[in-house]
Amino acid sequence: MKSDSFLAEIETRHSTRRKDHRQRSLGNPLTQLSFSDNDYLGLSTHPEVIGAAQRSLEKYGTSARAARLLAGPCPEHNELESALASWKGTERALLFASGYLTPLGVIPALVGPADTILLEREAHACLFDGAKLSGARLRLFSRQDMSELKTVLDSTQKLNPQGKVLIVAESLHSMDGDFAPLEEIIRLKKEAGAWLLLDEAHAGGICGPQGAGRAAQLGLIDSVDLQMGTLGKALGSSGGFIASQNRIIDHLLNEARTFLFGTALSPAVARAALSALTIIRSPDGETLRDTLQKNITQFRSAHASSQLGPIHSILRGSNSSANAASQHLQQQGLTVPAIRTPTVPEGAARLRVSLSARHTTHDIQQLTNALHTLPPRD
Repeated sequence: MKSDSFLAEIETRHSTRRKDHRQRSLGNPLTQLSFSDNDYLGLSTHPEVIGAAQRSLEKYGTSARAARLLAGPCPEHNELESALASWKGTERALLFASGYLTPLGVIPALVGPADTILLEREAHACLFDGAKLSGARLRLFSRQDMSELKTVLDSTQKLNPQGKVLIVAESLHSMDGDFAPLEEIIRLKKEAGAWLLLDEAHAGGICGPQGAGRAAQLGLIDSVDLQMGTLGKALGSSGGFIASQNRIIDHLLNEARTFLFGTALSPAVARAALSALTIIRSPDGETLRDTLQKNITQFRSAHASSQLGPIHSILRGSNSSANAASQHLQQQGLTVPAIRTPTVPEGAARLRVSLSARHTTHDIQQLTNALHTLPPRD
């Protein structure tokens, strides 16, 4: 029977994943010292953030009940969008139900089959998925190789001189932990008349004035066409957003399908993010960023790393080697995830260390001591 082929395919793929050491499970609740999440400032458990969410729950309930265009205006959403736009130095911002859903709605609303997207080879899966949904021609470049970006831009203009060109890049990379050469990307996009969608998911909250991100840190906000961000990392909540000109946001409000047809963020989640953003922009936020930077400095002094942000990759080579290293650390009370294919390319499996302001000096020392005891890599 044809129906049997579904289960047969599932079993085959299950067996392949196990053989390749990339079978995943949710595991047990985290009771260990975690270096696995993106709560870079520790705000998900901040008393003010929790209190703000609780008050909103009591006032508005647990759900937004529908997409925003159906459910009607909500003060929690409106206030957060105004604060995000102010923080990002733009005219307006628009919320999405998750960071992943943001580019899936935004990119297809900006480009189509007559256009071209230039995307980093190392980009997050949500950016690839948004690009594929758009139907635009997809061309890749290495995020640190600006000569390749220029070559791809030049050839795109020759092949399709009438089409729009959208460059999509992460300011702080989610796996490699490096900062993109943003000044050069912007120079090249201006020369080509392209637009830039900058994913600031991992940079938001941790760098720049008031934690506004890498573009703000470099004084380049006015040269970025669309800033994409998340509420689920330094802002300690969940959801995504895009910040840009008023007319672009108005267009996305009408054309981005993941906004139009998705249930909105719960008001309590939005209020929690607004509370976290208020802290991030305050002197307390500056103190948290200073603490995070001290933790980064301590880690780098004890374990060689070229990265200046909170994300540090420890290459292991094979999936099996990364798994073994992660399990070794788990036995010492530390949660450090193994990142395997297809998240990273074949042969580039790694441990991903994510540092936070909530970590103590002792925590960092415990981690670095344990890393020195890892078995040899492939």
